[in-house]
Amino acid sequence: MWRSSTGRSPTSPATYPSESLRIDRVAHQASLTPNGFRRMRSLAHPALVAVALSGIVSSMWSSTAAAQANPIDIGVIKDSDRSVVQKLLYSKEGRVELGGHLGWMPFDTFTTTPIVALTGGYHFNEEWGAEVVFDYGFALENHSYRLLTSEAYGISPDAYGHILGVGAHALWSPIYAKFSWRGKKVIHHDVYALGGFASALEQALMPDAATAFSPGMSIGVGMRFYLNQDSTLRVQFKDDLLVQNRVKTEDSQSQFLKQNVAVTVGYTRLLKGK
Repeated sequence: MWRSSTGRSPTSPATYPSESLRIDRVAHQASLTPNGFRRMRSLAHPALVAVALSGIVSSMWSSTAAAQANPIDIGVIKDSDRSVVQKLLYSKEGRVELGGHLGWMPFDTFTTTPIVALTGGYHFNEEWGAEVVFDYGFALENHSYRLLTSEAYGISPDAYGHILGVGAHALWSPIYAKFSWRGKKVIHHDVYALGGFASALEQALMPDAATAFSPGMSIGVGMRFYLNQDSTLRVQFKDDLLVQNRVKTEDSQSQFLKQNVAVTVGYTRLLKGK
């Protein structure tokens, strides 16, 4: 029969002086009985779990303490450091824009004038560009003119209608935005202002058909709706402030102030840029 290191039988009672002797006893029993390893595992498992948990908690506490002791300074973030639109979906920079437009001059005292216009411009960047415009008008008598020239009044006002216009403008586009149409389609657009030189050739409605040359300046606003990467729909409101020079009245008064206000809608193409 097997005996322990103390000379006692495994079945006889014994008192061990230390915990290590108790573990030795269990280890010896494990070599004799099938359930020995289960007993060893039941003794070791709680101790190992306790040691592992203690190590994890200690590591987390050390990392937190180190982070609090050594904070990372990222500086001060200013509003100027952040951009609302990081990258525009539709870009104009470095591109030529050519367009055709239909419009109307509805606010003249004695005429109403449909117009057609051609534009050509270049965009230096997303905000600034330059453009030239050529337009042709079809001046028609409005209701006020027909009323004054009727038999009831018999008055023939010396009215002039728009024939040709030439202008050169600077374009400033400070706003780029998008909106949702009925929750189904997102439409991108920009808003621009224009200003520059304007000139017009006008003709009298009276039988003499006298002409007048009118230089001046243009101001206006518009919106550009992007149909795709290469085409847009433009809506524009422009006011030409002109000094009209009439040859036939130069003996009395040759210069008159005049406004040609035009509302136009056009289609433009953006040619490939850099």
